[in-house]
Amino acid sequence: MTKENKKKNEFADYLFNQFVKAERRDKQDWSLNYWNVLTQYAEIGLSDEEQSEERLYVFKLDIIIREAMSGWNTHLLLLRGKEAEQDYRERMKKYEERLRAIGHDEATIKQMLDYKIKLNYGTD
Repeated sequence: MTKENKKKNEFADYLFNQFVKAERRDKQDWSLNYWNVLTQYAEIGLSDEEQSEERLYVFKLDIIIREAMSGWNTHLLLLRGKEAEQDYRERMKKYEERLRAIGHDEATIKQMLDYKIKLNYGTD
């Protein structure tokens, strides 16, 4: 994603991040509000033809949320945008430490880390 696209997607990232933070705090009523605003933003706020890239990005975020909701895995979602890198490193390190403490073998740890990455970043 180019620097220009990152700038254009800041508001969508903000809404997504607020959804994730609310889910982590077990505040589903708040998270659903952020999710609703995110989908409305795609439909109403990004309705112009020249905003199709941004709209597709928001739809991708919506798909990520839907997949996580269907599997009750919203607590595994990672933040986006500026906050993502530091949060990613901290969470993956803690997740791997927990898996090791439980006693999982290396193959299972790799599989579970790969699943978590796929859930958050998709396959593209």
